[in-house]
Amino acid sequence: MKNLLNFSALGLLTIFGATAAHADTVASTSVAATANIYGPAGASAPADSPATAITVTGGTTITFSSVTGTISLDSGGHNNDADGIGSAQGSHNDAFGSFSGITAPNAGYLAGVFVPVGGPTGGAPGDSDFTGAGDTSFTALAPALDEVFFIGDGQTGDGGGSTQQFFVPAGAGTLYLGIADACIYNGPAIGCYDDNSGTFNINYDLVLGSVTPIPEPSSLILFGTGILGAFSAVRRRIQTA
Repeated sequence: MKNLLNFSALGLLTIFGATAAHADTVASTSVAATANIYGPAGASAPADSPATAITVTGGTTITFSSVTGTISLDSGGHNNDADGIGSAQGSHNDAFGSFSGITAPNAGYLAGVFVPVGGPTGGAPGDSDFTGAGDTSFTALAPALDEVFFIGDGQTGDGGGSTQQFFVPAGAGTLYLGIADACIYNGPAIGCYDDNSGTFNINYDLVLGSVTPIPEPSSLILFGTGILGAFSAVRRRIQTA
């Protein structure tokens, strides 16, 4: 299943030992509120901008030491942080091309997707759901290729907690960072980026040789039966055909 760590592999590494983790690359970047996370899969929306690209290598780990700033998805009506706190409501994005759909408890959060060397190909993996058990407070996450996933501020809590680890899948060549937006916060990511504003500023570490103590299973199971919140009365217009 998507988003679940391979307990067997990590368990063997933990039992037999491994070199201590060390940061190989420490860098910074930014993601605009108009950056369409589905753009690399071919989605296009009025006024959207390219997702931010980071070169990665399969079998490594990326962490986010800080993600600051706020954005708005509705002309400044609600300003939210990287976890989506402050947004009008929960959100769901449909799968597009080879990229999965995603459901989250908030909107306007920082999202990511690992793409194979050479670009996205094939059918979309199953949708990811961050509204169930474990929600967004996971300790570590192992997304599949082309699976859109929640990053937020990279911490187990909003603005604090432990640093979350994201395991880069085999075959990955690029991590794209962006925003999963849709009209009335639900549907395809092909509209409604034109009223977005703001920027997230990001510091990240690409790590080689990282072994993490295996978290409790309840912190890793991200597929649940949570439901989205009620639509906000102030949400901008529904996309026209």
